[in-house]
Amino acid sequence: MCCLFSLLCQQHQQCHRAKFAYLNRHSAAVKLKVCLFFVVLLLNLTQVTLHEIPSQSYLSELRVQELHNIAIRLEHSIDADKSACESYFDYVCGRNRPLFSVMGHLPDNNELIHLLTELQEDPEQFEAKQKLMDFFISCNSIKSLDDCYRESFEYFKPLFGYLISKNYLDNAPEELETFLNILDRFIRVADQNKRFRQEPTLLKLTTLKTSFRYPQTYFRSVKLNKEYETLKIYRESYQHNIKNLEVFRKRNSTYTQGTNRIVLDWTLYLYQSRHKPISYYYPTFNTHLWMSVYNRSEVREYEPKRFAEIGECLKLPQFVNALEEARILTIVYLKSFYSAWKDYVDWISSSPTNGFITEQENQILAQYQLNNEKLFFTLYAQNFCEFGRDLAENVFFVGLKHSLNFTRVYSCNYRIDRNYDCL
Repeated sequence: MCCLFSLLCQQHQQCHRAKFAYLNRHSAAVKLKVCLFFVVLLLNLTQVTLHEIPSQSYLSELRVQELHNIAIRLEHSIDADKSACESYFDYVCGRNRPLFSVMGHLPDNNELIHLLTELQEDPEQFEAKQKLMDFFISCNSIKSLDDCYRESFEYFKPLFGYLISKNYLDNAPEELETFLNILDRFIRVADQNKRFRQEPTLLKLTTLKTSFRYPQTYFRSVKLNKEYETLKIYRESYQHNIKNLEVFRKRNSTYTQGTNRIVLDWTLYLYQSRHKPISYYYPTFNTHLWMSVYNRSEVREYEPKRFAEIGECLKLPQFVNALEEARILTIVYLKSFYSAWKDYVDWISSSPTNGFITEQENQILAQYQLNNEKLFFTLYAQNFCEFGRDLAENVFFVGLKHSLNFTRVYSCNYRIDRNYDCL
């Protein structure tokens, strides 16, 4: 740009050197100003262009689409006529339409139809899958299709784990990688606390972190055949099938507890997590991890008298202080919320890229009067809608409602007087 300007100035001087010396000097000054203006403009445009390029590369079309989708679903889920500051339970739970629970949810009917169709069309044929199909046929002879899709999912979840791990997790490694990164960050943070280093839950998570890189190994057809080997299913007798399934789940199923249960929960969770923002993972998965750790460590470490002292120091509601179990639960969930929120904030600040992604997501969510912080608070709170207003407001929401970030985001004007140094 400077060379071009110099050349233009030289040509201009050669053509008019003999005449109009004064005008020439004046014209050169004008051109210098014009040239400098365009140089500055070009630099600014270049900076803007370079700033916009990453925003398109970091947010895929599917992520953008899912942000719009989750925002629209949230609009139908919350009751905007209620005040978030006065009763957050009424605000997020009043319509009784929570989006997710702590570790997964029942897919909607369209998803169930799609999954069962995929399972039916899966080229690998094996006995356990045939038992599922026979159950569905027996169910549909008595109940509606929607009921049968739901019951098939509830009674044969490991087979859906087989399909999801095969068709979704194998083909979407970035989703699995996001999940494992959050798990790894949690383990590293928790391990810094000496109290947790020998915690069985943490040791198990460390082992699972490695094995869950290949979730399909937990759902091999041979393993599923062995799992359902003793289960008798008849196409013509739905009532007998239900009875057999209930007995089977109580006595024989290896996917109702232990490592297999955790892997199944994680697999179903990852199916619902497709293309979600990080502000979804932390209140629905990370907080679950903290609850698991604190639920053991707090109860083991503190004597009942110490819990009572903490409750008094925190000025917990009388509803909580009346029962020792409620007091313990409140402290566990209060600490879990704060730890999950801190982990999320730390993730944002851990790299410029993460901050940029969050900023761009907020620009999309702003179209719906939302942002990632509101998404975090809402999804956390909706974990507990099923427990009712009293337990939610006085136990599960204590940490949330008395967070400075919460009062800032929702513009609440009440004063926070809890001393969290008590913990």
